[in-house]
Amino acid sequence: MVNKLLNHLEEWLIATFIALATTIVFVAVLHRYGTSNAIDFAKWLEAHGLSMVSPPLRAIYSFLAGLDMSWAQELTIYLFIWMAKFGAAYGVRTGIHVGVDVLVLRLPPERAKRVILFGLLCGAFFTAVIANFGAHFTAGVYESGVRSNDLEIRMWIVYLAIPAGSSLMCFRFLQVAWQFWRTGALPRHDAAHVEGMQESASADTARPRAARGDGRALGIILIALPFVLLGAAVAARHGVFVAGGGIRAGLVFTLLIALMLTGMPISISLGLTVLSFMYTMSDVPLDSVAMKLFTGIESFEIMAIPFFILAGNFLTHGGVARRMINFATTMVGHWHGGLGLAAVVACALFAAVSGSSPATVVAIGSVLLPAMVAQGFPPRFGAGVVTTSGALGILIPPSITMVLYSVSTNTSVGKLFIAGIVPGLMLATMLGITTAYRAWRLGYPRMPRAALQQRVSAGRESIWGLMLIVIVIGGIYTGVFTPTEAAAVSAVYAFVIAVFVYKDLGLRDVPRVLLSSANMSAMLLYIITNAVLFSFLMTSEQIPQAMASWMASQGLGWVGFLLLVNVALLLAGNVMEPSSIVLIMAPILFPVATSLGVDPVHFGILMTVNMEVGMCHPPVGLNLYVASGIAKMGITELTVAVWPWLLTMLVFLMFVTYVPQISLVLPRLLGM
Repeated sequence: MVNKLLNHLEEWLIATFIALATTIVFVAVLHRYGTSNAIDFAKWLEAHGLSMVSPPLRAIYSFLAGLDMSWAQELTIYLFIWMAKFGAAYGVRTGIHVGVDVLVLRLPPERAKRVILFGLLCGAFFTAVIANFGAHFTAGVYESGVRSNDLEIRMWIVYLAIPAGSSLMCFRFLQVAWQFWRTGALPRHDAAHVEGMQESASADTARPRAARGDGRALGIILIALPFVLLGAAVAARHGVFVAGGGIRAGLVFTLLIALMLTGMPISISLGLTVLSFMYTMSDVPLDSVAMKLFTGIESFEIMAIPFFILAGNFLTHGGVARRMINFATTMVGHWHGGLGLAAVVACALFAAVSGSSPATVVAIGSVLLPAMVAQGFPPRFGAGVVTTSGALGILIPPSITMVLYSVSTNTSVGKLFIAGIVPGLMLATMLGITTAYRAWRLGYPRMPRAALQQRVSAGRESIWGLMLIVIVIGGIYTGVFTPTEAAAVSAVYAFVIAVFVYKDLGLRDVPRVLLSSANMSAMLLYIITNAVLFSFLMTSEQIPQAMASWMASQGLGWVGFLLLVNVALLLAGNVMEPSSIVLIMAPILFPVATSLGVDPVHFGILMTVNMEVGMCHPPVGLNLYVASGIAKMGITELTVAVWPWLLTMLVFLMFVTYVPQISLVLPRLLGM
């Protein structure tokens, strides 16, 4: 009974926090522009002899000007910090935290069970330590009596999110570990069931099978290796051997990889690596850990991530995808490729409003894949098209991956969004050409040419969704919105068109969308928090600077460096998902790239394209698992199906890497 009440309270809190934050930012934007526009319109009316109409507008101006909304941004940040801490605990219960489980899944069940329990207990240990740090830090803030700048509330109330959320997260890890020990069942966030798809086949059957043999040696190594590395760090601290900069950096990265390979959440692996290093090989004050856990996401720019996720979920539910598919089909369905080419266009259009690749694959694939099979396309062809074209979701703006890169490197989100337009259209064109060529060569069916009236009708029905592209990109470029404000406005706009215009989403479904969005957002924000800790460690050890010096001494220019970056990112894509790769690798590689003269925006687009490729190849390509659930196709068969389009993406990656103008032409043309 108590656990059930706690579950409901947890869900209610995080859903309420994301709804309140979205509303506050939207109201703040309305206040800012409502105030200026009211008085401007009143003056225009008076100048044109309509002074009798202006008093109401002047009254509106006086009312709005008297409202102080300076606190809105600060309150939004604090709401999201509380949502992130409690949402991370909810994520443990729902199994949404991502980990590298490639090796664990190849162990026999009994061996895997021990490794998984080890990872869960490590999560409980880490969150217990952070709860202790947070409690001591919050007590110190309470005694100091510090207040916030705008709201002037006691800061200990805000910092209380760290010990409270971490304690709840520790409890959830222990709860999941106990249930797993008793029943052998883990909470799993089904990668093939992204919000917006009512039912999908489980992708579990497509996961790697256990390797032959008892797996004893591998199981022992996975658990013992982190302790061996920790012992080496302790030995170095006590002078058993001298650990120079190279050895210290090697220990850090090896420990991080060893922890990740146990399958524990990547966020926990990052946090444990930092704590282990600080305890054994660093003199950095541990209080700084608690401070970084707060300041790591104390940024208004980071808030764009939850807002874009919320907008994407509303759009996925709200019938926008179906209308975009209809519009794309009427425009290009009669060309070679037929529905396959329409899938590429529809993915590009939906990518421009969702910011998420898995959501794009689900929204477009769940409608088009059955239709393509019914029209005579082989299942492999349709699955290959949708899996790879869905990756446009993180390249065509708005892009959550670009926001993560911006957070990690302090690069302008607006520039990244504008820079992604030309590469996104170019990749969509290349994928479309590949689709049309293969369909023409293999004689696949085409649709009848749609009449002009059908095209106009389809365009009119989809215009509400397409307008979101104008709101986000146009608003950011013209300076009407900051990227975070544009994200909040897009979330409210998506809610309105889904519930009140298209009416495909009922008000009773809104809490479910809010909860799902908060769950995904909290997982990403928790990775960001611990990635900031890891970046802090890298900076204190001057590892990026050492890498840049070494490359300069080896005479490795930007051409060779970018080749190595592509190889490293593609290899990382074999075992990690995009958000984790960007948050870990960007702070390390970015200083080296800039020291070699690589443009920060170009480097961000390059990393994003690498993430696109990683989402479409095994063993952990998320788009593969999503498409597998829709197409009811095994990962091996699907991997074969995507190769023609995957090769096209690799060719495109080379273009983006060594022709920076592709990424930079539009920002420079617009004077950004």
